Amino acid sequence: MKKINLKHKYGSYDIFIGENLIYNTGDYIENAGITNKKTKFCIVSDDIVFPLYGVLVKNSIEKKGFAVKYFIFKNGESQKNLSTINDIYNFLCENKFDRSDCLIALGGGVVGDMTGFAAATYLRGIKFIQIATTLLAQVDSSVGGKTGVDLPYGKNLVGAFYQPQFVLCDVNVLRSLPENIYADGMAEVIKHGCIKSPELFDSLMNKTIGVEDMVYENIKIKAEVVEADEFETGERAVLNFGHTVGHAIEKYYGFSRFSHGQSIAIGMVYAAKISHILNICGSDLIEKIIKILKLYSLPISSGEKIDNKVLAENCSGDKKSENDFVKFVLLEDIGKYKFVKINKSELVDLLDKCDNM
Repeated sequence: MKKINLKHKYGSYDIFIGENLIYNTGDYIENAGITNKKTKFCIVSDDIVFPLYGVLVKNSIEKKGFAVKYFIFKNGESQKNLSTINDIYNFLCENKFDRSDCLIALGGGVVGDMTGFAAATYLRGIKFIQIATTLLAQVDSSVGGKTGVDLPYGKNLVGAFYQPQFVLCDVNVLRSLPENIYADGMAEVIKHGCIKSPELFDSLMNKTIGVEDMVYENIKIKAEVVEADEFETGERAVLNFGHTVGHAIEKYYGFSRFSHGQSIAIGMVYAAKISHILNICGSDLIEKIIKILKLYSLPISSGEKIDNKVLAENCSGDKKSENDFVKFVLLEDIGKYKFVKINKSELVDLLDKCDNM
């Protein structure tokens, strides 16, 4: 078992990475010192994950003498909205949850983002724990305190920075993931290599790294970035590599055709091409990124002609947009990046050029 301690404005928390951690959830809670005799827990999960691990986690906590409730919603990005959050609030009120109680996010990124946001805003803040059950959640969304929900206008437009009490990343649960969901997480893994670690990128390209070490190395990268810029006022924006166009792709298809990871993969190809068009990198970088994405069964394009005026408008509506500019993370080389602000009026032309490459 490996452990990373992430420091933030109000303290720190531990991220545990290893095998079979989920069986001992109650022990981790007891050792964290976040409870009293009357503390209640609410497991928030979806209808795919809870049947796999919900009772196991519930039993582990109840063995320590705590009362446990659970709130389950339908799986999918379409559920990541204020209506579902309102349902969570009502459930907590009905079960008389107060500030001494705690939420547990049991699931992937959607579950973690919504549970964290509910915890940040219910009674102006109660404790929560992340138990990440997908690769994407383990290496990215469960770490760093970003929580939120989508609006019809775009992804994660309502949210809060709110840190968990601790994070459990049980790599054994990744074995239950369908291949496409596992590949989804690999997009964020590849992203971390692109922006911060040529060594990680090479080990992924050569498939010389084990799952536990891969998760650990990715969390270490994410934690270092978050510690340096917790509230994304500067360098933390590097984690958005591939996300500007990626989020725009998701919205373009109504969050239904491409998953988050698939969209980010396509977004990374766009970012690499834009980097080349702006003479920031050579064409070999595009080839490297395309090769590694294909290696992990991720798409490199939408496979059809996209209306770039709509795509550019979607980019402009992203939360990273500022006045007349959209902020992109572009690459000079693997592990070497720069921020570039692109005028919205120029973006359609750039996207058209990408399509012709």
